[in-house]
Amino acid sequence: MTEAGADSVPGGRWRAAVPAGLLRLSGESLRYFIVSAIALGCDVAVYATLVESGTRATVAGASGYSLGILVHYVLSNRWVFPDIDGMRRTAPTFAKFLATGLLGLATTSAIIDVLTRHHVAGALAAKAAAVVMASLAVFLLRRTYVFGRTSRPCAFSTRCAS
Repeated sequence: MTEAGADSVPGGRWRAAVPAGLLRLSGESLRYFIVSAIALGCDVAVYATLVESGTRATVAGASGYSLGILVHYVLSNRWVFPDIDGMRRTAPTFAKFLATGLLGLATTSAIIDVLTRHHVAGALAAKAAAVVMASLAVFLLRRTYVFGRTSRPCAFSTRCAS
């Protein structure tokens, strides 16, 4: 494509300069962000309801996060990391997803507990801090371990590790 042709295609010059794997990563990241927002909405709704009813923040956080895990799995499996080639097995994938979710749950609960017990932050601020920390770790684990497969090209190299 000529330089003039690249300018006429929306994002043509920019898209040509960005490696294809990085574009895939950005698409997955955007979809994951949207799915996370939906799951977080469910999570926070349960959390806020339970905190308002007098439930300890740690228990409310664990309950909300648990519902969020289920919502997140369904949406991630279908939309963020679809099984295009039909090679993914449901039970092992869900088990790995659940394991990473439980790691996120432990991280979320620990952060909320420490921040609220030591009066560093209120319940909602503690939840916000926990969301940031747990989300980044869980996304990276899910992208590489849960939904990673050798048929999907890696983001920054031409070869994926098995």
